[in-house]
Amino acid sequence: MQDRTLKRLFIIAGIALTLWVLYLLKPVVIPFVGAFFIAYLFSPVVNKLHHIGLPRWLSIAIVFIGIGVLITLAMWYVVPLIWQQLMYAKSKIPENIVWINDTFLPWLSSKFNLVPMELDTDQISTAVMDYIHTNYSMDSIQSVVLKVAQSGLNFIQVGGTIVLVPIIAFYFLLDWKRMLDSLRRLIPPKYEKTTLNIVGECHSVLGAFVKGQFLVMFLLGVVYAVGLQLIGLEVGLIIGMVAGLASIIPYLGFAVGIIAAVIASLFQFGFNWTQLLLVFVVFGVGQIIEGYVLQPFLLGDKIGLSPVAVVFAVLAGAQLAGFLGMLIALPVAAVIVVLLKHLREFYEQSDLYAQPDLVVANASDGSVHIETESMNVEVEVKDQTSNHQQVTEKSSNIDRSEDQ
Repeated sequence: MQDRTLKRLFIIAGIALTLWVLYLLKPVVIPFVGAFFIAYLFSPVVNKLHHIGLPRWLSIAIVFIGIGVLITLAMWYVVPLIWQQLMYAKSKIPENIVWINDTFLPWLSSKFNLVPMELDTDQISTAVMDYIHTNYSMDSIQSVVLKVAQSGLNFIQVGGTIVLVPIIAFYFLLDWKRMLDSLRRLIPPKYEKTTLNIVGECHSVLGAFVKGQFLVMFLLGVVYAVGLQLIGLEVGLIIGMVAGLASIIPYLGFAVGIIAAVIASLFQFGFNWTQLLLVFVVFGVGQIIEGYVLQPFLLGDKIGLSPVAVVFAVLAGAQLAGFLGMLIALPVAAVIVVLLKHLREFYEQSDLYAQPDLVVANASDGSVHIETESMNVEVEVKDQTSNHQQVTEKSSNIDRSEDQ
């Protein structure tokens, strides 16, 4: 008994030590985790190309080149539009401030009997400059050089990560089958079937997430962006893309998108109720498409994460690993949910949780038999008026009788 307990303590200590070392190596581990997920996402495509007769390295190269071409085309057409809309928004800032001071704030004051308010651009500019001077002091050449060096190192680190992740993913894909076989051989034979079933369920959940949630986000962003552009909103593309990305958290994309679209519509068209109604129509149509088309057909209930768990997972991923952590937070959380479900089933089937089943049977001679999984108890009632009662307990290992 002591040996088993000591063995379990060593296992727990080893797992804790491994997790602590991984946490210390977080800047190094994060690119490998990102590369592993990229390899996992595109391994089915690479396998299909490899099965038709292409060498595996050529299949991987074709997939990577295709991804690069798609990203290049998207940036070629989308980035200029985004830049154009950003410049439009920047040029409209003075006009928007004038509109707020001359139209919106007077209407707000008269409507709710508030003290007349006004945005003081000089005061705002002074506050911004004071913040910059306080937090980004440039009083000496040393501080300037330090800021430039830190910015350069951060840029090199980000650029190095962007270059390193595809390279690591390439080697993961190249040795994917051998790596999976090596991991499989580490599983003890008596636990292999159960472990592979759990891994298969995790694979199903991740496949549902990849094919579902990301596709829902993309299509929902397209619906919002196209709809806002059709109603004449100048920054509709940006708002639609942001709303699509924010829809990774349930209802957050809808809330962020409709608030931003209403504000942009007020700046561009003023109190034009027709335009405001069209904004609500666009987001209403988006919600209908998401609820009745995208979610049921693309996602369903396969991930099993509640909205609260989604919010916590995204925030935790952002805190631990930044933007990349936000991207991989939900897949990791979905796998953790599967593991916790099996852990709960194991706990409910254990002796620590389960109660012994009692089977009570009345015999013809008046005795009562109570049977459990580990013990048989026979109670014989001799006479209703008698004060004597004999209880015999029978077990698989001990035969004991006691007269009362």
